[in-house]
Amino acid sequence: MKFRADILLLLIVMLQLVACAGGSGQSSQKTGQFIPKAGSTPVALEFVRSFENVANAPYFPLEGLAGCIYTSDGSLVFCDEKRGKVYGLDSSNDRWYEFDQPIVRPYHPVDVAVDGFKVLVLDNGSNTVQRFDLSGAYQDQLLDMRRIDPGIMTRPGSFAVDRDGSMVVTDQSEEQILQLDAFLNLTSRLGEPGVQDDQFSGIGGIDFLPDGRIVVADTGNSRLCIYGRTGFFESTVGGRYDPNNVFLSPSGVATDRYGNIFVSDQAGGKIHVFARNLRILFSSGPEMTVTPMLETPVDLAVGPADQLAVTDRSRQAILVYRIIYE
Repeated sequence: MKFRADILLLLIVMLQLVACAGGSGQSSQKTGQFIPKAGSTPVALEFVRSFENVANAPYFPLEGLAGCIYTSDGSLVFCDEKRGKVYGLDSSNDRWYEFDQPIVRPYHPVDVAVDGFKVLVLDNGSNTVQRFDLSGAYQDQLLDMRRIDPGIMTRPGSFAVDRDGSMVVTDQSEEQILQLDAFLNLTSRLGEPGVQDDQFSGIGGIDFLPDGRIVVADTGNSRLCIYGRTGFFESTVGGRYDPNNVFLSPSGVATDRYGNIFVSDQAGGKIHVFARNLRILFSSGPEMTVTPMLETPVDLAVGPADQLAVTDRSRQAILVYRIIYE
């Protein structure tokens, strides 16, 4: 009996040690510190190629470069707002093709997104979202912004689609974000005109983070704004009164699979890269050599094989970089 009692006592001690170790692990998780895994932190951009505005290019002439996106197969799609054109670069044969034009007029495509096997184009000429297949063939009109809230004249500027089909659209006339559910019903309007938190002045690009949060460029206030997945305002990065602010006029926003944020800065001629905890990692721009140098980057998109495409309106070119991770 004494032998059995000794074994029982030993087992109790061992269980207590395990419980203490587990408790210690839980305590470390409660600190909220994010430790990036190896190979998930961007450290530099390496220039790969550019598509210049030359006469023999199938998209010539580029006159109003706007939004861009990568499809899941690596094809690059971009908008020419001024000419009312959308073009795609087929990843399988490296050839450009032109998207069909919908019958809506005026047609000013300003942004583009991918939802499964469909390409969605935001048109602020007719205030609609037009739907195409991946080859550029026109499908139908997905959304009429004028019917979402007939009492408000919405002027869309950019949009993004989450993995569950929900959508966010920036409204340049009201300086707000329209939050739509997967059935494209309006659930909330976020923000208002102004310079305080949860206010916008010249609202710019928008994107979803991998965890469902929303990041939007507040161009006029020189900052980024972060909202939770349910629409509650969380924080800002930068701003006029931040002595360490890197932004002049942030416009386009894109995120990678790790939650890092890439921001195009038109006035600064730079790309700013932030970690998922909103810490600035680095900026690239004027220090680049002539060929990959940025002038007024409008929008950008992260694609397969760690590609980063940037539409530059002044250069009338699309520049492609490779993201270097460590």
